[in-house]
Order: sequence, then C-alpha cells, then structure tokens
Amino acid sequence: MLPFTRWITPTNVPKRFTTQMYVYLLPLESKAGAARDTESVIPTPTHDGGLEHTAVAFDDVKDWLARAASGDIILYPPQMYLLKLLGEFLTGPGDYAAQREALKAFLNKVPTGNPAHPTANIPWGDKVISPIPLNVERADGRRILQLHSPGPELKGSNRGGDYDRVVLVNFTPQGARGVEVVPREEVEGGKDKAKL
Repeated sequence: MLPFTRWITPTNVPKRFTTQMYVYLLPLESKAGAARDTESVIPTPTHDGGLEHTAVAFDDVKDWLARAASGDIILYPPQMYLLKLLGEFLTGPGDYAAQREALKAFLNKVPTGNPAHPTANIPWGDKVISPIPLNVERADGRRILQLHSPGPELKGSNRGGDYDRVVLVNFTPQGARGVEVVPREEVEGGKDKAKL
C-alpha cells in the first residue's frame, strides 16, 4: 500500500473527518506466471446497508471517470482528485507493469509541483488536504475548492496539500455534481478569475 494524500473535511462542514488515502496495486501475476483471478485474491466487500456504498466493482480509472462525467455515479472531490491523478499513469489495458512503474515514480517524485510554492516539497504520501471553498460561484453554478491547506489543526506543522490544482464542484442535495480537477492557473486566468 502506497500512501497518497490525507484528506480532512473542510471547516465549513459541521461533522469533520480525516482519512488517509492509499494506492494498493494488486499482483499482476502469480509466482507461476499465470494471470491471477481477482475474485480469489480480493475478498469482495459486502455493502454497509447503503450508507456509503452498495456494491463493489473493479474497473479501469478512465471508466470510473467516464461514469462520473455521465452522471452514472457520484464521485466526491477527494475521489475525483485521486482518480484524475492516477488516470495520468493507469491508462487501461496495455503494459500494466510500465504503468505501475510510472505511477510509483510519480508518487516518489519531489517536488510534486510548482517548486516556488512550499507544498511542492511535501511528498504525496505526506500531503494533507483540507479543501477551502471560495465564495465565488462560476457561471455554471460550480464552486472552487482550493487544495493547498492542511486545515487549521495542522497550521504551522509544515504540512500542506496541492497548490497546483483546484476542484470545481456543484454541491446539490443529491450529492456532488460536475466535479472536475483543473490546474490552478486555469481558474486564475479564466473568465471566473478569482483571487486564490
């Protein structure tokens, strides 16, 4: 298991949580060289009564992102963020071993972004992200979430998140909609220009 950011619920939410995220890479082959049957490797989780999940399925990152874009599933900002970054390396059928090696190199690379910002010197496994919603509503109704802050609990701890990206989201009573991870400069320089 490779640690890949910790998320803390924003301060504007009444009940807050902290969750360490991991990337777990299943073995590609057995010792004998034959492809593994994932059903025999991974016990299939049972649902929790519909509180957070009702089923489990394994698929390529691009398929989960496509389902979220079409509205078939809901991905909240942390899940969308993680899948977006993973999707740059885990591209689907092909040379899975090479994709994994590229992902591992990315997870171990420092700086992680713009070296001018202190969060770039924090490895992915040590990053802590507590999204900060801006009081800016875009023309499409989505809000901008900054991702560089670790939250007030860790102020002064030399922890931080991702300065280079923001999340766009429309929070509705049915859940997060229109979630998108974009480069920070796209929001700073666009028509929805906001002081970030």
